[in-house]
Amino acid sequence: MPFDKSKFIEQFKNETREHLQNLSLGLIKLEKTPSDHELLNSLMREAHTIKGSATMMGYKRISDIAHKMEDGLEKALKEGLKLEAGHFDVFLKCIDAIDPLLEDKITWEGKGITRPFVDDLCSEVDAVFAGKRTEKKERPSPASTEGGPGKKHEETPQARTPFKTPEVRTTQVNAAGSDTSIRVDTSRLDRLVNLAGEQLISKIRLGDVIKTIGNKIESHRDIEDALGETLKDLSTVSNNIDLLASSIQAEVMNIRMVPVSVLFNTFPRAMRTLAQEKGKEIIFELKGEDTALDKSIIDEMREPLMHLLRNTVDHGIESPDEREREGKSRAGNVLLSAYQLGSQVVLEISDDGRGIDLAKVKSIALKKNIVSKDRIDDISDEQLLQIIFTPGFTTKEDVTETSGRGVGLDVVREKVGSLKGMAEVFSKPGKGAKFIIKLPLTLAITGSLLVTAGDDSFAIPVERVVETIRINPQDIKSVETKEAITVKGHILPLVRMTDLFGLPKKGIIEKNYFPVVIVQSIEKRIGLLVDKLLGHQDIVGKAIGDPLSKTPNISGATILGSGKVILILDIPSIIDSAEGIVIRRSSQSAAVGARATETRGKHKKTILLAEDALTTAMLEKNILESVGYSVVIARDGKEALDRSTQERFDLVITDVLMPRMDGFELTTRLKKDAIYKDIPVIIVTTRESDADKRRGLEAGADAYLLKSEFTSDILLDTIERLLG
Repeated sequence: MPFDKSKFIEQFKNETREHLQNLSLGLIKLEKTPSDHELLNSLMREAHTIKGSATMMGYKRISDIAHKMEDGLEKALKEGLKLEAGHFDVFLKCIDAIDPLLEDKITWEGKGITRPFVDDLCSEVDAVFAGKRTEKKERPSPASTEGGPGKKHEETPQARTPFKTPEVRTTQVNAAGSDTSIRVDTSRLDRLVNLAGEQLISKIRLGDVIKTIGNKIESHRDIEDALGETLKDLSTVSNNIDLLASSIQAEVMNIRMVPVSVLFNTFPRAMRTLAQEKGKEIIFELKGEDTALDKSIIDEMREPLMHLLRNTVDHGIESPDEREREGKSRAGNVLLSAYQLGSQVVLEISDDGRGIDLAKVKSIALKKNIVSKDRIDDISDEQLLQIIFTPGFTTKEDVTETSGRGVGLDVVREKVGSLKGMAEVFSKPGKGAKFIIKLPLTLAITGSLLVTAGDDSFAIPVERVVETIRINPQDIKSVETKEAITVKGHILPLVRMTDLFGLPKKGIIEKNYFPVVIVQSIEKRIGLLVDKLLGHQDIVGKAIGDPLSKTPNISGATILGSGKVILILDIPSIIDSAEGIVIRRSSQSAAVGARATETRGKHKKTILLAEDALTTAMLEKNILESVGYSVVIARDGKEALDRSTQERFDLVITDVLMPRMDGFELTTRLKKDAIYKDIPVIIVTTRESDADKRRGLEAGADAYLLKSEFTSDILLDTIERLLG
């Protein structure tokens, strides 16, 4: 009876792809240490396994190619043949050919993988290992760099130039699963996750029912004895279901969680190809491959990470000669790492290249009208770095395959945002850049803070919550056109949830304190004023359809144990919306602004503002610009001192606690300068002690304002008095 192979084909394909990945990773590592006998032996076994499985399943062309790879590796292992760049090139060409052949064992005419192609490839392997030179031929490009199998790749002149092979440091060469593992279709896991979520909702609902019964029993003593035992039994059942649901939830989540090595291991080969194409030397290091992440998130993050790595090679790492001229090693270092931080997984891509050219970013931002000309000099370095995520922004004059075909980094932030994550960038000129991506462990069940506003309840994702505080009504200040509060020395915009969604107020005037949730997106923070904090709860997020899907500031919905549907807040959207939430400007502030405009005449006064908290700096800047002042922001005392030498300012406002140089030292040094000895300096700080006040005034400050008492009127009155 003939052997029925059909039921084993999918398993064969999956296992072969694992072996191909192991070969690809191992070959790149072997290229650095070609005499590693243990690694050579491991790779020869991988090729042998592919050959044997392909023979059994009838994939003759795959078997022939794997056979040639095995022969070549055996020569290196047993005959002492020294492997060189040409050997590795032809090995990787074999891997590129095998992958598409898995899809069709009969013909790949349309994809260029014909029987003659395979015969030529096998002959090329023989020729290379016989020490003969062969002509470069078109071959299918690696799926990891060009988006899929079967696309023809024309070798560029750069790819033929000698270069130092990229070194890949990774602790995981063999990524194959153990014999006890099984493969489960993702759609089945999705259904199981959904059922576990529904069970979680039912568990919460049962708990609410028990509480309700308990409350009713306390009010009706005559039925207490009758229902007491029933309530006790229900509580026992609830506890058991609670334990069971939690266990099922944890196990289901564990099933979906896979090590990021599944994602990371696709990049070393791509980085080798990119380095070749650009004629650069790269040491590519992987760390934290054991960190677990939801499979659905891993699938979505492949292209964003590839995009960032392309940019690192294309824009970040200098040519070997340029690095040598700058006193660096010829090979650039690129690190891709992962680690868990609470309920999030952090992915980082860092390099020691040239860093991001901020002058070029400024120029392009102006050219593309991303920032107006009158504001470009006021933007801090951190804000400039965020501009690179703007749609349409690119520093590349020409479109190249490596740099993402002209597509900007906005696609990265958009994808990360859709996964409820955050993307940040940091850079130092000449020292390199670092991209940090923070993602939730899973999208299925997330922790949330439940709050109420008016008659409605809302869920705030815990990863967006910085802290919760309580404030008195007098803590709310009128900062020009917005309400604000001071939290740990920083002035934050305050957004009332009832105003945001047009909800009725529920006796909030009578309260002695207000609960406020401090939330964050990227480096921006605001305070959300709510009516009540309900506490933490795991929720199962659900997408919402039309017409609610277009509702601003909402990312989804969930069902509470009571059966009530509540909305999940979109915090990044709310923070952006906060720019448009205004209150009526006080008549006193308006009068101060009018007087300031009148007294300044034709000369527009320019103020230097030294403040390291972006939100506070922008609030103060808005106050000053609203009455006609021109404002330049410096993010610390050192930057402020440098700016003071570049142009003359009419007044300086400074915080005290800042990196590199504090406000006291800045004031002292300004007052010692002949140009600034008579220029007014205002210190705005949280430092309330008499000793600090004396120190500020002794340093030469003309006014010392406390952030706890800060209002726009006080600031403008002080400026008007000092400027005369």
